[in-house]
Amino acid sequence: MDLSTQAFFWGIFSAISLPLGAALGLAWRPGSRISSTFMAFGAGALLFALSVELLSHVPHYVSEHGLPALAVAAGAAVAGGLLFDVLNQMLNNRGAFLRNVSNARNHIARTKRARARRMLRRLSRIDALREVPPEIMAELVKRVRKERYRDGELIFNSGDQAQEIHFIRRGDVDIYRGEGDNRSGELVATYGKDDTFGERAVLERTERRNAAVARGDVILYTLEKEDLRQAFQEMPELLKAVEAMASCRLRACEDTESNAERGAWEEQTGDRLDDINIDVTANEIQQERRDTSPTAAAGAALAIWLGIAIDGIPESLIIGTLSIDPEGVSLAFIAGVFLANMPEAMSSSISMRNSGSSKRRILVMWSSLTLLTGCGAFLGASLLPPDPEGYMFFVVLGIEALAAGAMLTMIAETMLPEAFEQGGSVVGMATLLGFLAALAVAAGGEI
Repeated sequence: MDLSTQAFFWGIFSAISLPLGAALGLAWRPGSRISSTFMAFGAGALLFALSVELLSHVPHYVSEHGLPALAVAAGAAVAGGLLFDVLNQMLNNRGAFLRNVSNARNHIARTKRARARRMLRRLSRIDALREVPPEIMAELVKRVRKERYRDGELIFNSGDQAQEIHFIRRGDVDIYRGEGDNRSGELVATYGKDDTFGERAVLERTERRNAAVARGDVILYTLEKEDLRQAFQEMPELLKAVEAMASCRLRACEDTESNAERGAWEEQTGDRLDDINIDVTANEIQQERRDTSPTAAAGAALAIWLGIAIDGIPESLIIGTLSIDPEGVSLAFIAGVFLANMPEAMSSSISMRNSGSSKRRILVMWSSLTLLTGCGAFLGASLLPPDPEGYMFFVVLGIEALAAGAMLTMIAETMLPEAFEQGGSVVGMATLLGFLAALAVAAGGEI
């Protein structure tokens, strides 16, 4: 069997754990702690394979070829990490963040922070709220919830308990005296973009006196009464500001502050917002998955597949280059890739299933990645010389370092955070055991 064919089969073997892990995850649906233990174990094995079996050769290359070898290895590794970051972020924006909890949490946190900044721009137009110190407003604005209403949909009705204050981001809201769901009452007001409504009933702790109905597609930013009540206790300035806002509604106040004053308040509050943590709950992650439309879910499944493919391309290239090495393929690296693939497939397959993908489609997608890994290893072994010299040495070194940089970035940004997200303290020991397992495989190959 020639070296390229051997590389193909080594690639298949290293990636066969993808469909195996997917099938195991769909059939077993292990708990988060078990999944995180597997993932940390695989990350430890892959860290050994990269650091000891691959990058440990760089000092030897430097002794033979001088500082250019170090410059090529370091530069290519950084490029690999940056390339992974860019591609990973592009795919996350298209739904691939659903492949694990840590990515989903980070994506939702970024979305909430961006939404909070948009909210600040609108709140800066309300005179009373600009009396609230920036550090207090930053704490409150992160609690804002986004809501959507279709044309004619009832937001609240007369007689409902007042639970929220609403800020209009887009669309118009009609206020009716009486029942809003049958439009029998008198239309008393229409609020548009950047207006607020509902604050008086919340402050007075009374039932709604009027009804609110969406006109067109409406997006609201909403503050819950319980959040406000807690905030009022901690922040007396906020209570005064909201009372002033309600009073101003009755007196039809005019805005007299300059754009410069608004901008300064918004900038100061935004700076404070950057310094605070944005909490993301498990319910918000589940809601994000439930809110994904069938079309978006299909796109998310494809993005997840592409995200795992990005992880697999560097692995397959390294397998190809190691297969033609005079010292032979590294069993520790093969074992590390095998062990790392399985938990990632388990976790991602469950997410894909929750997003509406069929079991058959999931297994076919993972099996196709196995074949692609084998083909990538075959190409790497076929196109690169087994004992490169001259400029080809630096080409091969650059490819290996590029792949290693991408894989190390992937471990640091996806595998270990995901493991810690769900496993906590067990992650450290599981990572160590994975590292030692790969060490045992490497030592066994020397016996």
